[in-house]
Amino acid sequence: MNEWHLIETLAEDSPTVVSTGGTVRAWTSAGRLSPSPGVRVEPLVEAVRSGRRREVLEAQSQRGERKRYRLEAFPVLGPSGDTHGVQLWIGEADAPPSPPRMASGISWLLERLMIAQTLEASMMSGVRPADHVAERTPAEYYAKAIKFDESESLFALAFNPQPGARWDADMSVLHADGRIMRWHCWARARTEPGQAGLRLLWHDVTDTVEPRRPTLAELGMQEVMRGAGIYTALFETELGVLTMWLAEPAPWVHWRGIEGGNRVIHPEDQGVLELARARFDSGSVEPVEAAARLRAGEDEWALSSLRISPYPGGLGNRLAIVQISRVPQR
Repeated sequence: MNEWHLIETLAEDSPTVVSTGGTVRAWTSAGRLSPSPGVRVEPLVEAVRSGRRREVLEAQSQRGERKRYRLEAFPVLGPSGDTHGVQLWIGEADAPPSPPRMASGISWLLERLMIAQTLEASMMSGVRPADHVAERTPAEYYAKAIKFDESESLFALAFNPQPGARWDADMSVLHADGRIMRWHCWARARTEPGQAGLRLLWHDVTDTVEPRRPTLAELGMQEVMRGAGIYTALFETELGVLTMWLAEPAPWVHWRGIEGGNRVIHPEDQGVLELARARFDSGSVEPVEAAARLRAGEDEWALSSLRISPYPGGLGNRLAIVQISRVPQR
């Protein structure tokens, strides 16, 4: 009682409670939040989801002491305007609602391997409204994370969405003001034509759970690789998209603010990924050494050395691990 609840509506027809008071819950039926048998929350949640506007309900129990309740709910919209979640306050009639924790909706667009985000999603990490960008590459979006251990399971679902599939995990994110936040994310697969990919819901739970930080081993490995001038990334080999940097990005590569993640490797050089993929598909596990031009500016390219290795595990048919170093200019 007297608490905010976050309800995911990512699949529209089966809303579940995923957080209460900033504490993560296990996809719990929304009906279990009803404060009394005669005061049901499901119609209110559906009204907010479908109407995409705030709703207030004042009700009274029909039995016992006849308690009076106040329920307030408002939508968390995604980038296409659909309702990704509902923030629901359930309280006593005379208890004013406390400020809700931040939540936002984003979408992973499988056909173009881009992430669409709302203004609220940008602002969660301290981005100014004037600097908001409606779409980012996966590498740009997840560059905010300083600790994210579930990227593999996320990519597995994003590359191969299955009806009814869902996912959730936490991420430690660096805010623009320098503090570390803890976000929790829930996702459901979408398979409808034109919507294939994932719908996601982010929730800031920093005040209830301590953000996780990189281990000393992880930080030490970053220092070793940086000192050797080697930077590691994941590339999706079918479209040639830079999916994620592992640790720090190569400082000479221009990968932010570009039209798409497949614009990092020069179009004439993307065949190196196709060649590596063909070798791995034939059973080879030996890394492929290649040279390719990587984007260094708006119309600039820098010759770089690539060491392309097969991605271990179930994503080996889509991803490759690429170690990148710059070829010295003569």
